[in-house]
Amino acid sequence: MIAKDAILYALMTTLVVGATGGFGAGVVRELDRRGHPVRAFVRDPAKAARVLGPTRHTQLITGNVVDTPALLTAAEGCTTLVHAVNYPLHEWTPNMERATANIIAAARNAARREPVTLLLPGNVYGLGPQTDRPLTEDAPANPNSDKGRLRVKLENMLSDAATESRERVRVLIVRAGDHFGPTVRNSLVDRVFGHAVERKPMQVLGRLDVPHQWAFVPDLARAVAELLLRPHKLDSFAVLNFQGHVAKPQESFLRLIAERAGRGTLTIKTVPWWAVGLGGVFSPEMREIKELRYLFDSAVILNGSRLKKLLPELAETPLELAIDETIAAYRRDLAVGTG
Repeated sequence: MIAKDAILYALMTTLVVGATGGFGAGVVRELDRRGHPVRAFVRDPAKAARVLGPTRHTQLITGNVVDTPALLTAAEGCTTLVHAVNYPLHEWTPNMERATANIIAAARNAARREPVTLLLPGNVYGLGPQTDRPLTEDAPANPNSDKGRLRVKLENMLSDAATESRERVRVLIVRAGDHFGPTVRNSLVDRVFGHAVERKPMQVLGRLDVPHQWAFVPDLARAVAELLLRPHKLDSFAVLNFQGHVAKPQESFLRLIAERAGRGTLTIKTVPWWAVGLGGVFSPEMREIKELRYLFDSAVILNGSRLKKLLPELAETPLELAIDETIAAYRRDLAVGTG
């Protein structure tokens, strides 16, 4: 990092809301590594200390995104807010809308002193079913699910906030495929990486013969850190696609995980959709996943050329190394009993 960037980071303070999630933790780690002052807004400080590991420039602030006064106080003096809040799919309504409204309020309040950048990690839900033709940032919203319609609503809320603030609040949405990496833990990656580490058959949804896009969170966090230095090179409301790794087909990614974990002959099981439907009788999250079946049976791929043009020197981690780092993190979890 050049000296100029180090000075800029030292003058910026970022509030990360949802700092123990996969994306939020990845951003905190990257910014802290660069000497960027970070406020990690978390509900469970003990979990945060475990997930984030040793930090030098990060302050843990205990609070809940639904507590508006606490959030406003935490955001005072910040130049950047990262909306990394997520809930289980069956709790998205009404929680995600409420969380987004509160974070917008915190950004507006902080922007009374100086302009603020509000960053949201985007996904492909709002784009609806597609072919495997890579989509640019100009692709129209075409949601066909409740989750997709909600994501579009959240993005519209952020767009309105940018417009109404007259550039006091700048909004950046960085869209990416499914996340994986040392900080990411969810049912999707746990049944792949976790099972590979534990010598269990990997379990996946959908077809193995279609492409699927994955984002290694440390790479995504590096892109975010670089973008935070360039807010005025973007529109007041900007959307950028992060390329990541496109597995063609999905099975090739899974076979590589098994190989790197030393389980070259590990079985890959596709979970039939009738079983997902049956599981939905007992699991509200399973009921929600079934609505997103098209994301696993077909491809929705993002074209990241615009971001690469903006950050030409940003190199992505080779896929084998990204997988190795993720496997190593799962093995550490297993060794200490937190997996």
